[in-house]
Order: sequence, then C-alpha cells, then structure tokens
Amino acid sequence: MSDGVMCSHSGSFSRRDEAVSSRPLLAPLLLTVCLLSGCATGRTNVWPFYFQEAREVPGPDGPHTVKTVEVLGPLFSWESGPDGTWHAVRPFYNYQRWPGGERTRLQYLWPLGLHARNGQEVQHRLFPFFDYTRTWSKRLQRYSVHAHVMQLVRWGDHAEWGRYAAFIPIGGVTHGLVGRTWSFVMFPFYSRYERGHYVRHDFPWPVLGYGRSDDGTKQTYRFWPFYVFQQEDSTLGKYVRHDLMWPLIRWGRLDRGGRYYHTVLAVTPLLSRIDTYDRDGRLVARQSSVLGFGKRGKSEATGGASGWSALWSLVRSVHGRDTDEFRAFPFYWRNTFYRSAEKDPEESWTRIRAPWPIVWLDSDRMTEPGVQKRGVTVAPFYWDYTRTETSESGQSATERKTTFWPLFTWERRSDGDAHVWVVSHGWRDESQGYKRNYRALLEVFQYHHRSDGERETRVLSRLYHHRRGKHGRYLSIMGLFTYDNTAEVIGEDGTYWSALFGLVKRSSTDSGARWRVLFIPFGGKHNTSAEVSHGRNP
Repeated sequence: MSDGVMCSHSGSFSRRDEAVSSRPLLAPLLLTVCLLSGCATGRTNVWPFYFQEAREVPGPDGPHTVKTVEVLGPLFSWESGPDGTWHAVRPFYNYQRWPGGERTRLQYLWPLGLHARNGQEVQHRLFPFFDYTRTWSKRLQRYSVHAHVMQLVRWGDHAEWGRYAAFIPIGGVTHGLVGRTWSFVMFPFYSRYERGHYVRHDFPWPVLGYGRSDDGTKQTYRFWPFYVFQQEDSTLGKYVRHDLMWPLIRWGRLDRGGRYYHTVLAVTPLLSRIDTYDRDGRLVARQSSVLGFGKRGKSEATGGASGWSALWSLVRSVHGRDTDEFRAFPFYWRNTFYRSAEKDPEESWTRIRAPWPIVWLDSDRMTEPGVQKRGVTVAPFYWDYTRTETSESGQSATERKTTFWPLFTWERRSDGDAHVWVVSHGWRDESQGYKRNYRALLEVFQYHHRSDGERETRVLSRLYHHRRGKHGRYLSIMGLFTYDNTAEVIGEDGTYWSALFGLVKRSSTDSGARWRVLFIPFGGKHNTSAEVSHGRNP
C-alpha cells in the first residue's frame, strides 16, 4: 500500500513510516474519519465505519509490529506484519502477499476459487468450471502445464512427454493425468492406457481390455465381468490373479519376494482360503472362511497373527505381533497398534469407533515419542483433542481444543494461551480461506488470554472491544465511549478517553491535559517542535 495520511489526537496530520497506510482511493475516507474522531497515530475507532491500529506484539524472535485496518465492521480488513500483508472483502475474497512478493494467494468464493503464485509456479482454479496449473520440474529444468474446462476440455504441456489436448468424450490425448499417456476416441468405446513399458487397450472400457508390457512381466486380459486376468512382476512383488464372474470367484498367487508366498481362493459368499508356503513349497499357514465363519492360525509367515471372524468379517478378533483388533461392525471397532512386539501400552495407539462412524475415541502414544494425543469425537457436533508433551525432566505441557459445532470452540495452548470463539467452525483452517472470508461475519464473541497476561474480549466484531494487560487498558463500546492508556500502541503515550464518537474527549500526556468538546480543543500546554515531530498532542 502507498503512504497515506494519519492524524494525532487533536486532528493534526503527519506522515509516519510506521503508520498504517492506504491506497489513494481510501484517502478521502481516512481523512473524513480522522477529522470526525480526532484519531490517534496508533489507533482509530469509529465503529462500525472504520478501525485502525498499529501494535507491537511478542514473537519467537522478539517483538514485531502488526498493523490493522477495518472498514464497515468486518466487511473489509487489511493486516500487515512480519509474514507479509493480507486483506479481505468479505464474503467474496481474501488476498495474501508474502514478504518479497514472490508468493501471493487470492481465495475467492472459497473454497471454489483460488489464484496462487509462488515464483513462476501458478495455480488458478474455479471449481468445477476451470483449472490451470504450471509447475517446475527440477529434474528436467522445465515447466509442466495442465488445464481443463468443466473436466471436459483438457490441454497442457508435460515437462517430459510434451503437449497434449483432449475433448472428453470425443477424443484426444493426455500426459501425466491417467498413467503416462491416455488416449481415446468416443470414450468409453476405445481408449489406450500407457505407463512405463506397459500398454493397455480398452474397447469398450471396462468390458473388453488387453494389455502387455514389452518384456511380458505385466499382462491384462479382461472380458468383464465374466473373466479378468492380471499378472505383474515388479520391484514391489509378483502376483497373478484370476476373476470369474467378478466379484464372485477369484484365485491367484501373491509373492512379495520374501521367505513366503501366498495363494488365494475365494468363492463369495461361500468360502475363502489363503495358504502360505515357504520357498521349498511347504504349507506353513492357512486362513480360511466357510459360510462367513473363519479362523486364522498363528504363524511367523503371517506376521504372528491369529484370530477368528464371523459374518464375513463384520465381526472378528485378530491378535498380531504388534497389533490387536476386535470389531462388531458398525457397533464397536477397536484397533491397537504398538511400536514393537513387546506391546508396551506406553508406546501404543488405540482407536475405538463405537458406533462407526459417529463416535471416535483415540489415544496415541506411538507416533511422537514423549507425546500423548487423545481425541474424542461425536460426529459431527462435538470433538475434543488433547496433546501432552513430557520432557526428559518429567515436566509436561498440555494443549487442548474443544468444539461444540457450530456453537463454540475453546482452546488452551502449551504456552499458556487460551481462546474462546462463539460461533465457531472448529476445524483446522490451514489455507485461512474460511477464517478470512467468512468467520468474522459469523462470530458473535471471542475471548483471548495470552501467555504474557494480556486479555482481550470482542463482541460482534468491535461493537464491544476490551483489551487489558501489562501495557495498559483499551475499552471501546460502539464508539460511544473509548478509554485508552495502552503503551504498546505505536505512536501513543499517556491516556485519553472520549464519548459520543469523539464529541467529548480528554487526553493526558507529558504535556498536560487537553479537552475537546464539539471538535473544539482547549486547555493544556503547547507542544515543542520536537513533540510535534513525534506525533504528540499540541
């Protein structure tokens, strides 16, 4: 933003590098509200028309400055800080620009519209109508471009395989979207799929198909659903599978290249059997099921797992080397994963669904050493997450977040911060799309208690705004009454209060007290030239 015009308590104007700036089109509005309110260099509040503030807040590398402008309540917001600048015109869009200007992001009609740029890489999306992406391949030192309109017209230029164009279902070619190359004519009547050295022809898909690699290690024959044959021999393993009257009858062999291989036979829903053999062809384990009732014997070849199942695995119990499972789907489902075969509860992750998918209970001590994570969800209305980290000295720090959707969210962080939002979406919003486009329009109340002792309360945007802490106190009620002695506001010193949108105002600084009634100032001492240059009241 370009340099703008700012004013002190008495209405005098001065240009300051640290002041919030505005575009030239906003200058008349800023000038008008400053004249009416007697605005401060650091903060101006003419609710609901205009709010401006520049504050020092703590950061991981020391204090930094955050500048904020709001116009017409929550409809327009602008903020600048160490992470760049962003502004929002709610509910239509928000735009963010990171330091240096190489990275920008525009989110409009979120989550439908997005225009993002990171250097020369670009994505522009308006779902489901249009999408365009340009990415850089470090290996090939070349850009890839992919675009589509309504998923029907597609075109692009792949960094390795070149240009392509397609009009679904009439005909065309694509690269890097479905396999390496996918071409078709009057899809699904004819299509050609290519990946690596494997090529498959379908006419029509998925009924008739034939595919084969150059060396014959991968083959496909399909006359679906009557008969399907698939074979592959790759670094991931080797398998041969036959399907007859899919999905009723299946048989085949799976070999992942270890000490054992498996053969499979299934006649759905009558029976199924998996036999495990060693490299000498000896049967070492069997899993079988007849009329929905099955049994698995414990064996090293099956990972040390044993158990039973009923009703075609809707009910089953399995105990493995490092896992335990019991389920009576969908009423109860419990899985426990362990870090090792010792099955230490202090290094485990337990998931309970009772019933699935409504109630979710999680206790995780495995994924992060020294950290316990708990989760309670009653979908979709209630979820509660707790994370406790214990140091080597035995000290613990806990974070917790509770949401009663869509009524409120309560959050307590490990650094001592506590927050409450009413109304609240509650979920993580990594892209900031919902938060910046919609949340300010819907929130009724928010409360923040920060680790440095500062507490802040806001009702209906800034209809009621109260902040107090070690730097002082700021209170505003609809602009009818304002009190401020917060020393952290940039350019501010002393204390002032005002009533009736600034018609009556009293300020007190090192220069003495100053009154203003009906925009007519009186009382107090005159500033020296040095005081004027620092934005103090005359």
